[in-house]
Amino acid sequence: MITKTSEVRVRFAETDAMGVVYHSNYLPWCEVSRINLISSIGLSYKKLSEEGYHLPVLEAHMRYKFPARFDDLVKIKATIKDRP
Repeated sequence: MITKTSEVRVRFAETDAMGVVYHSNYLPWCEVSRINLISSIGLSYKKLSEEGYHLPVLEAHMRYKFPARFDDLVKIKATIKDRP
């Protein structure tokens, strides 16, 4: 199992009228972490794609522990698990 934690600073445009990050903005942050994870093991997602390899997201789970707000630093953990 390989895990990489990435950080994203919340931009004003990602928040709603109450100053809380709108729920649909979390998934792009997961993509940032996924690309960072792939890069951390020495691979290029762009090169993999050009060679015909694609890594579709089959499932996504989120646990909202507390609201993220403008200028917060959010940590996103991406993990590659071994297949059973």
